[in-house]
Amino acid sequence: MSQYRIITDIYYDGCIPITVYVVQKRVRSFLCHRWIAIKGYEDKSRAVNLLDILKGGKL
Repeated sequence: MSQYRIITDIYYDGCIPITVYVVQKRVRSFLCHRWIAIKGYEDKSRAVNLLDILKGGKL
C-alpha cells in the first residue's frame, strides 16, 4: 500500500459547499492504520504536484 493518497471531500465556505482535494498520509500504529490530512486544495493539479513532491518526484 502507498503511504500517500488524494481524496475528494466536500467542505463548506459559510453556506456554500466546495469540493476539496485532500492529500493524506497513512500513519501506522501498533494496532491500526489511520490517515492524516496534510493539505487540501480546490484545484486537483496542485494536489497532484504536492503528491509528486512527497513521493520524491519532480519539483
